[in-house]
Amino acid sequence: MRNGARMIAGLLAAVAAACTLGAIAGPIPTGTWGGKQGNLVVYADSATLDLPCAAGRIPRPLVADSAGRFDLDGFWAPMVGPLSINGPLWQPARFTGLRTDDHIEMTVKLATGSSIGPLVFERGVVGQFPRCV
Repeated sequence: MRNGARMIAGLLAAVAAACTLGAIAGPIPTGTWGGKQGNLVVYADSATLDLPCAAGRIPRPLVADSAGRFDLDGFWAPMVGPLSINGPLWQPARFTGLRTDDHIEMTVKLATGSSIGPLVFERGVVGQFPRCV
């Protein structure tokens, strides 16, 4: 039984390592990361998310942990229909994701409990997408 438990533990460790293969820790490089769903623009001290019918703001640096993951608070606003004269209605949101090489997969969790994503972005790509009106 001990050998079986060791084999399972070893297998689980190998699977965990494979899941983070290509993951890169540290600050996410600045610039545009885009795709079919929108653009993530990373600055040294913050990031913005531009989607067809919504926008996001992360008011701190995007930094991935040793597994390539990030989990940051920010703000989300729908950009549909007529907007208030005061601008978009920003609401708290949580941005979680994984960076592997030049690829980011991100999910946005709204304060209401709903989620948007996964959103997929590639480094150096500028996404072209239709806008909501």
